[in-house]
Amino acid sequence: MARRALILAPLAALVIGGCSYAAPQKLTGQQETARKAFIKDHPNFTDHDLAKLCPALYPSTFLTDRKKYPLEKKDKDGTIPAVTQADRDQAAAAGCNSTQ
Repeated sequence: MARRALILAPLAALVIGGCSYAAPQKLTGQQETARKAFIKDHPNFTDHDLAKLCPALYPSTFLTDRKKYPLEKKDKDGTIPAVTQADRDQAAAAGCNSTQ
């Protein structure tokens, strides 16, 4: 839980800043609120799971740079939460540029 709290602080900064792969995007207030709700509504997803579903919340190298962003224990266990259409819709509403 403490690790998630440590991750949420920088993520909140990314949410507010509208970080994306290329140039920073301008988020509407609705998208900002949707991103915060997205993170809060997916407590069973690891950061790597969230990055696959909502890449705009993370640095562009988050999924590829294992030295800088190592896998969490949950990731190593191989338990992947099911991604539903509702998850994809929520990610789209949050301006996540979802790839799944």
